[in-house]
Amino acid sequence: MSNSKQTKALLVHPPVTGLSIPPWAPAQTAMHLAGSGVCFEQYDANLDFFLNHLLTSKRLAELVNVIKKRAKRGTFKKAEPYAASLAADLAANPDKWNRKIDNIGNSFKLLKTEDFFRPESFLAALKNIDDLLDLASCAFYPSRIQRRCFTNPAIKAWPAVNAFVEDREANPFLFLCHDGLATRLESPELDLVMLFISAPDQLMAALTMAHFSKKLRPDLHIALMGDRLTADVEQYGHTLLPETDPKPLRHLMGALRESAAVEDAAVPDYRGLPLKEYLAPALVLPLRIHADPDSDLIPPTLFSHLSKICQQTYNAQGFFCIDSHVKSNFIEKLAHGASGKEPSICMNLPCALEESLDREALAATYRAGVKLVQWSNPAGNLKSLTQILWDVSKAGIWNHVIMPAGAENSSDQELARFMATNPNIVHSLIRRQPSASFFAGPDKLSPASTVYTQVARLPGRPFWHSLDDAVYLLLYLNRYDTKTIVRWRVRDDGLSVYSLGSHISYHFVEPQQLPPGYLDEICRMVEAGGSVDITLVRYNIERAFLIGYALDQGVIVGNSTLKRPRKEYVDAVNQQAGLDLGNYLERGYTSVRPEYRGMGIGAKLLEGLTARVGDLKLFSVISADNVAARKMALRNQTQQVASFYSERLDKEVGVWIPAWMLKD
Repeated sequence: MSNSKQTKALLVHPPVTGLSIPPWAPAQTAMHLAGSGVCFEQYDANLDFFLNHLLTSKRLAELVNVIKKRAKRGTFKKAEPYAASLAADLAANPDKWNRKIDNIGNSFKLLKTEDFFRPESFLAALKNIDDLLDLASCAFYPSRIQRRCFTNPAIKAWPAVNAFVEDREANPFLFLCHDGLATRLESPELDLVMLFISAPDQLMAALTMAHFSKKLRPDLHIALMGDRLTADVEQYGHTLLPETDPKPLRHLMGALRESAAVEDAAVPDYRGLPLKEYLAPALVLPLRIHADPDSDLIPPTLFSHLSKICQQTYNAQGFFCIDSHVKSNFIEKLAHGASGKEPSICMNLPCALEESLDREALAATYRAGVKLVQWSNPAGNLKSLTQILWDVSKAGIWNHVIMPAGAENSSDQELARFMATNPNIVHSLIRRQPSASFFAGPDKLSPASTVYTQVARLPGRPFWHSLDDAVYLLLYLNRYDTKTIVRWRVRDDGLSVYSLGSHISYHFVEPQQLPPGYLDEICRMVEAGGSVDITLVRYNIERAFLIGYALDQGVIVGNSTLKRPRKEYVDAVNQQAGLDLGNYLERGYTSVRPEYRGMGIGAKLLEGLTARVGDLKLFSVISADNVAARKMALRNQTQQVASFYSERLDKEVGVWIPAWMLKD
């Protein structure tokens, strides 16, 4: 296959994947080919597909007519709910959809401006894009096109793939081939087409484009590059290449042209990509710290040098690390090289959550521009892991944890509970169900919540759920602090945003004065806290001296109670600890929803209750292992005066009394 003429290559990044940053694999390949005598063109077909071929006013208007025809044929009678309801809404409200179509250009434009950082404007733009993607999907049903995701439940095996690549009704990538790819294949000098499959959601488009290219230009050499490719895809191309190992690329280029030599360069070449067209207000470049299997990680000194080059050449304001995880020695060196100056770039770090990590080094990476750590594969001692998460959070870095779905051992369950009950430490937590194959759809991600699930639902959802593109989360973290973002919630309308704790009201009443349903909810709140014996919760609350509760958005978010201790309880404490509590009220059943911790709600409730006791005295019982409650007690000038063993709780508990009452 070798020849003396100059080799010309087309490097293609197929749909469907994210629109916020340029692709790494073609730029990395372009870096290797630079100076080798190979002439190449980079083509971001993913960006072209969405911006210039699918989500244009003209194309969407055409697809609306297709949907109407398919509706008349009964296509949507047994369709998935999203498609059936959308087709019905299109028929009932055509003017609404025409307005959305007319506004698509403004939605794209907003994501590239400062309005991106206005949460409600950002949500409106994303919603319009997502709605129109669902609209377009109905024209190709059962295929569904989403941002960063493509599915077709009819494709379950390779024979179905062979039919799909030529299916004009279900394959949305064929018009991209005809309108976008074909003109690039016309050059008679073109020898090689390389299609990069960095994610499973790119597979169907890549195979469609490979099949189209072979039919249009049988003389071309088709190479498919990706790290998860199997022998089944060989029929669509001539060569399969790994993405992270350049050696097979060298062999291919040597076979195509004897004098072609693939270089070991340092900086991915993004010059051939439309950097101003990506849907983000600042340029963030993808980065692999472990460039290939045989190389060591990029030294932090070289990384700093590369950062400066990319900033100067491309005006990059951030880097997004796409490694599965970085090694601990890189973290330590990155922290060591961080200066005290404000970092000029922002970046993320994917890390395995292991107890061997250097906590101080991780926290220090904030000074190097790290705003987000994406944790996975937790393993190790619970105390060590939680301390790592705490130190990183304290430094101002967002902790995003990915837990595997499925069966858990007791250690995993304890860690999951800690993370769910401490959203101010673990800011976002999801469970990942890996796909069994290319045909099982994308990995399933779901927010993980294992606590306070039985209490009233807070309105809406956390704002970070809308930042489903991690690049968007990184950019928001570079603009706002973690505390601000973790408290934002999107209301059920999907468009308006409120901040947790912005409208809290406090109430102190006797049990019989509680509004209907509040007693049940307070009991559920106490039981959800998990630190008390629940058998007597309702009995004690119904007979309480006073109940304090905090409301936000019409939901009880915190509560505390002054209880009248039962006689048998007073006698038991007197017998074990020698302390007579006969004329005391017990302060307890304090429960604050995890999302509202750190706002001082518990302290304000205790302060309000204490101010209303008159001449009575107070005590509280705190188990020895309830570290959070003990810290709160110390902050509120409360002292432990005795301890005893609780048979019902099967552990040591302490009796705490406000210091000022001990002076009387």
